[in-house]
Amino acid sequence: MLETYAIEATEENWLSTCLTSAILRRLTQLDEGEVAAVFPLDLPPEYRAIVSRFSGIVERFNKLSDALTDLSAGERKAVRDAIESQNRIPDVFDGATQCTTCKEALPDIHDLSKELFEFSFKALSRIKSPGAPTSIRDVLFERAYDRLSKKCCPFCGMERLEPPHPDIPRPDLDHYLMVSQYPFCGVNLKNLVPMGDRCNSSYKLAKDILFDQLGNRLSCYDPYGDVTAEFTLEGSTVLGTPAGEPIWKLHLGPESPQTANWDRIFQITLRLEQSLKAEFTSWTEDIGGVLRGLGYNLNAPEEVSAGLVRYQEICGTETLSGIGRLKAEITSLFIKDLRSDDKRERTHAFLKEAWS
Repeated sequence: MLETYAIEATEENWLSTCLTSAILRRLTQLDEGEVAAVFPLDLPPEYRAIVSRFSGIVERFNKLSDALTDLSAGERKAVRDAIESQNRIPDVFDGATQCTTCKEALPDIHDLSKELFEFSFKALSRIKSPGAPTSIRDVLFERAYDRLSKKCCPFCGMERLEPPHPDIPRPDLDHYLMVSQYPFCGVNLKNLVPMGDRCNSSYKLAKDILFDQLGNRLSCYDPYGDVTAEFTLEGSTVLGTPAGEPIWKLHLGPESPQTANWDRIFQITLRLEQSLKAEFTSWTEDIGGVLRGLGYNLNAPEEVSAGLVRYQEICGTETLSGIGRLKAEITSLFIKDLRSDDKRERTHAFLKEAWS
């Protein structure tokens, strides 16, 4: 990830806590032979009336609760372990913390849980915290969006996120741990992240971020954490081929299992390389227009070099952080070549031709 969201965006996480706590309480009552509490009367008073208005949540919870009565003590423990481990966020992102599921062993329980949490997820766009003017989903997005330094998808840096507005369709909210596999964190706000449409619908889809296709356990970036990634074009050559075409070498960093998993899920390297191939010529032309507008003499290599330093600073204002970074990296290559005795003349000639 090129940027992370503020953890404060997840503060209104009470619905997830209420639902998972109620299921765990029901399991304990079954273990101890006690009479089951009536949902949602067993919820904290400040949330009881809110949840009771959503009959779809109550009905689905009670179906799941009824199904739990048929389980053995060992099966109830498996459900409890799945609930607790799936909500151990962000610990499960470390590649070692156990995250269990009852999908294979208890498919009926898994399906009922999935129905409950999928319905509850959709209800987040209507459920409001006590005294709040907007829904939990809207509060999450507004807080996450407001703290972004660049208003774009932090997973790729190449898609703009539109500002929140009641007349604009809500942006995609991704289940980082996919709900089809890990339903018990289906409304855990720490597992719900705003994401660009392309990242969500074309790349992330229903990929498991914890396991690859061979079943190997993986670590991943925490979208609400403080660790981010970056990329460079170090080792690339703008005029690399005899025909004067670039040779790109794109490196994601830091080199780590998290970075490799990020690239696996969102195909960052491929997408950045494709942007380079498609946009390099037009970006180079744009650089010339900016330098000309700033008053630099494009016929003087020294002035061009100075202008490129200024342009590199401007790249930091690019709304799309990934694109801004690519432009800054290309500019660095031009600067380096203009300061090289061996490459100065050829590079300057290339730029003048591009800017003519």
